[in-house]
Amino acid sequence: MEIIKIPVSYELAQRLRSYENELPRLLELGLRVIKTKKITSPVSSPTLLQQKQVIKALRQAGAIGPDAETIAQYLAKPDVKKRQPIRAGGKPTSTLIIEERYSRSWN
Repeated sequence: MEIIKIPVSYELAQRLRSYENELPRLLELGLRVIKTKKITSPVSSPTLLQQKQVIKALRQAGAIGPDAETIAQYLAKPDVKKRQPIRAGGKPTSTLIIEERYSRSWN
């Protein structure tokens, strides 16, 4: 296995740290998406645009979730704001959980 060093922004480095053990697989997935979508970028030093393309490819591959801005936009939609919690009768969930725990044979 080879080690490749690439300069990335501080923000991207922070986000990638939690995926440190998975980076080879994530990069492979990203490259596959780039190849299938025919996304091309010049071979030069990493730029913000290139970083965004890689992040977009990783998202499309399902390797990382949506960014905070996308989530905020989704939650700001009127349809989402109108949703009401489901009203259910009966015992509270916490009571059911406690009863279930005490009914197990290991107690």
